[in-house]
Amino acid sequence: DVHAQYFLGLLYRDGGLLLPDPEQAVHWLELAAKRNLPAAQYALGKLYLSDDSEVHNVDDGLQWLERAARNGNTDAAYRLGKEYLTGRSVPKDAVKAAEYLRYAADQNHPWANYLLGKLYLTGSGVPKDDEAAWNCFRRADVYGHPYAQYVLERQDQWHQPQLLIAVSRLLYHMSNIFRDNVPAPPAQPRLHIDRKRMRELQELRIALGHQPDDHEEEQTQTQTWGGMTMKGW
Repeated sequence: DVHAQYFLGLLYRDGGLLLPDPEQAVHWLELAAKRNLPAAQYALGKLYLSDDSEVHNVDDGLQWLERAARNGNTDAAYRLGKEYLTGRSVPKDAVKAAEYLRYAADQNHPWANYLLGKLYLTGSGVPKDDEAAWNCFRRADVYGHPYAQYVLERQDQWHQPQLLIAVSRLLYHMSNIFRDNVPAPPAQPRLHIDRKRMRELQELRIALGHQPDDHEEEQTQTQTWGGMTMKGW
């Protein structure tokens, strides 16, 4: 079962029910990825690009991300866009980055829309175009990006795009500071769930193709601090 292979790969990658084992994670994710499961291809690509020395392999990581993107995984396309923007794993190429981001943005990926909006705002990899930027930020806001509204509300400051981008980054880092300093909630007594029920729940998750949102840069994290909701990506 391809979903079982994928799920087992995630368990070995993330730990919890199993001791983390990156090599076992690669083994099971690769089985699912070779059977053309885009989520497994994306997870495998990210694992190869991670800093884990046991499995780090840039060429394989990029190859699996590209396969996932071709198979419609917008998270993979967004990640490739970021890789070409930062130059962390490949030479910087803003034009190629914009192509990947545009593909994910067209599928309503909020973080791809937000990042593509910044490229249009600064003229990096694409012609400078305030109208295109506005459309990207608006779509990012509609689909849940936490900072797009901040930028939309300050269109009169778009002649200083670097300042707006710097402030949005500051908001992100502040949210991380709040998150790291929020006291841990008191421990709650564990609910007893018998093995049969646990197995039924696990089978349901696999049947639905359930996966945790494992793209760490892209996922929205929500924390509460002093009655305020802080989000980061």
